[in-house]
Amino acid sequence: MAASDLINLSGLIDDAKCFALVRQHRWPEGACCPVCGSSAVIRDGHDDTQPCRQRYRCKACAGRFDDLTGTVLAGHHQPLRVWVLCLYFMGLNLSNWRGSVCLLLREKRLGV
Repeated sequence: MAASDLINLSGLIDDAKCFALVRQHRWPEGACCPVCGSSAVIRDGHDDTQPCRQRYRCKACAGRFDDLTGTVLAGHHQPLRVWVLCLYFMGLNLSNWRGSVCLLLREKRLGV
């Protein structure tokens, strides 16, 4: 894993940074419409309950969507930072589990 792939934990506590992270990973080359796939979209305000959640409108199909539309994170009542932190810690736990399994296999192979 390259150093640029690592995510700073303190940045995940901030809502704005969490939404920026989602945008960066979802649309590395800029937002596109989940309905028609067009990249001709304009920003169209913010969500009323989550001000960092950007709304968009597609110029091609006039569809409206936001940062989480069409993702598993859409429609949940928990703040995005809660989900991102959970996913982060699940990833750490999985990494630790894999490391433990490798260590046990190595010890077994060496007869320790």
